[in-house]
Amino acid sequence: MASAAARERFARKNEAADLKRAFDKLDAKTDGKIDTEELNELFLKLGHKTKKSEIEDMIWEVDEDCDQCLTWAEFQAMYHRCRNDMTGYEPRRLFNVVQFVMNDREGTGHVSLEEAMQIMYLRYGRSLLDAQLEEIFGTSDLNSGKTLTLTEFLQSLHISQVKQLRNRITAKTYKPPPVTQKKRMSQS
Repeated sequence: MASAAARERFARKNEAADLKRAFDKLDAKTDGKIDTEELNELFLKLGHKTKKSEIEDMIWEVDEDCDQCLTWAEFQAMYHRCRNDMTGYEPRRLFNVVQFVMNDREGTGHVSLEEAMQIMYLRYGRSLLDAQLEEIFGTSDLNSGKTLTLTEFLQSLHISQVKQLRNRITAKTYKPPPVTQKKRMSQS
């Protein structure tokens, strides 16, 4: 039986291959860059309606050199920043699309619960996997046959992320624990 560390290395290696496959799928012109035209083409193919300005914003949020497109290095940086972000404040719109493309290995335009398990395991770990699958898919039962389109997947992730942000403790919502006062013994 493989050790947990060996399974983790195998999963990370597959994740890197899936990320490269997602970049290549989005880079329809095969010029090594992803632009708004290519993202729009993907959305049309998958039946996801979005405005051109929203697509431009997705690119702008992660475009480090402001050339209105993403290189492989920018794409990788965006993915790893979002995957490792514990605050929930990293821009995630393009990341969520990339997750869908990575999960949709057969290119059917749908993501099954089974396809999503590996990447969600890497992101959330074993202890939170079932809860995250429940939140995104409405079930964690592998036999359910549940699938989501890109639009459904993005809506589920958005709702989940908004819940996580609302549940964060901030300066305004912080409530200190009640103060317990020790009884003072009075001296007579």
